[in-house]
Amino acid sequence: MQLGRADVTAIAADLPQERSVVSRHLQVLLDARIVRATKVGRQMFYEVDGPAIIARLEGILKHTQGIAAHCCPATSL
Repeated sequence: MQLGRADVTAIAADLPQERSVVSRHLQVLLDARIVRATKVGRQMFYEVDGPAIIARLEGILKHTQGIAAHCCPATSL
């Protein structure tokens, strides 16, 4: 997040994991639509997809509010 848009090498530079491990983690985050990727030449650049994360969190909140009345009637959300 702090780097903004960055490639795997830049992201992995200050992490204790090897670059290959960071790459696999980025793929998981990409599949979960937490980050987005842009290919420039042979390099892939990653960045956090803030709007997608906010939309997913809002969806979770809406769903939770919808079921709260059934499981927790005394709770007002």
